[in-house]
Amino acid sequence: MMRATSIGADGRLGPLVAGLLVCGSVASTPAAAAERIHRYDVTVDAEIRSMRVKACFAGLPPAVLVAESLDAPAAFVEGKAVMERRQPIQPNGTEMRLRDIAEDGCIEYSVNLAGGYTKNDLSGNTTKRVGRDLFTEVGLWFWRPAQLAAGEDIEVTFFMPEGLSVSAPWRPVEGAAPRPTYRIGRAEFDRPAAVAFGRFKEIPVEVPGAVLRLAILDGAPPADIEAMRAWIQDAAMSVAGVHGRFPVPSPQILVMPGARAQEPTPWAYVLRGGQAAAHFFVNQRRPLRDYIEDWTAPHELSHLLLPYVTSHDAWLSEGMATYYQNVIRARSGAISPADAWQRMHAGFKRGRDSAAKGTTLEQATVRMFRDGGYMRVYWSGAAILMLADVELRRRSDNRQSLDTVLAQFADCCLDPDPEWTARQVFEKFDELSGAEVFRTLYDAHVQSTAFPDLTSVYAAIGLEALGGKVEMKAEAPRVDIRDAIMARGAYVTPAALLK
Repeated sequence: MMRATSIGADGRLGPLVAGLLVCGSVASTPAAAAERIHRYDVTVDAEIRSMRVKACFAGLPPAVLVAESLDAPAAFVEGKAVMERRQPIQPNGTEMRLRDIAEDGCIEYSVNLAGGYTKNDLSGNTTKRVGRDLFTEVGLWFWRPAQLAAGEDIEVTFFMPEGLSVSAPWRPVEGAAPRPTYRIGRAEFDRPAAVAFGRFKEIPVEVPGAVLRLAILDGAPPADIEAMRAWIQDAAMSVAGVHGRFPVPSPQILVMPGARAQEPTPWAYVLRGGQAAAHFFVNQRRPLRDYIEDWTAPHELSHLLLPYVTSHDAWLSEGMATYYQNVIRARSGAISPADAWQRMHAGFKRGRDSAAKGTTLEQATVRMFRDGGYMRVYWSGAAILMLADVELRRRSDNRQSLDTVLAQFADCCLDPDPEWTARQVFEKFDELSGAEVFRTLYDAHVQSTAFPDLTSVYAAIGLEALGGKVEMKAEAPRVDIRDAIMARGAYVTPAALLK
């Protein structure tokens, strides 16, 4: 899910504001009667240096609240139960015990956002200033129940000073204006997520099946807002072309200027601590064409074709994004089919060359961050998915494909809350396709120490490997499959974006 310059799939390397409103009560309509909605009111100061949170619980309060970040205790300033004795509360590590709080009771606590909390962060998803704006990990300040039962949710409302906005990863509550309000859902509490506060305006980016919520943070010089919008929309339209609609209805998209690199987007990742979010750290001085030709945004947004897959099976999530980062750009015309096949062939070679002797794909995935085996993991996953795509198309004369399986999967199985294993995903893919293709590939390759052998598939679809180059042959038994995979889709990147 997360990539940095050194691990790219293409081998590239203040005073608190007072006056909080009283928490609202649980809706009493018949449809909502069975719900337990805990209310969090978050008030941010005008300098975005501190916040105060008031949490009111529906029914009996939880015995313990937890925070995702190990830096949360350091950022915590003070807390108390809202009751006659104003009983103080204090975290013990990343847990905070609540005692003697009545049903429907509330607590208040304050958080310092100006501490430069990076001690325990290894991902880059940490609280930092972006120009005049602030990017903050949710786990730094959001003390919440560890688990939410069926019918239980948390509603978070932000009270922002005039001129400031918020971008959050959760599902917006319709009709909650003028204050931005979100439902967090029932995903595990320890999945990272981030919120941005600043002087930006959230931009709705409409694509089939979704409205992306784009926020472009401050920079010097400022990023070209229209260029950033066009870039994100182009990548999202390309992903939507896989099966006709974008897979996530309302994802958070953050663009953060100030990256120090020659390429337009040296660092980006997807987070699943909310509905879904993609964060891009950009060199805002690069022209729009550089962004359109770059693989980063198609890669990251292609992650959303799958739900949250356990990190021990990252070969699947990264393989899906790595496969489609080239396929969808060929389909949109951003690159040619020949270029797409060449990029994939070069990637497969990097993956094969980087495979550690005696290490299975499963082991390489688990050790990826420790040993740096990103190329093996990313491109093995892409190779497995290419094999599946070709086999489905062979069996059905191109009527079935990885695209059609993902379309069926989107209809049933993209709930953002559950965690899937790769085996569970592949079993569901086989069920949906009616063919035992994916489990066979899983059994053949996940415990294998060898990179997937593509020799026979290359021969069948008319690809000839010539060292680091690949040639597209005019004649082969199933050249139709090769051409169908990269065939021009319904969405075509506007020529104006490639100038």
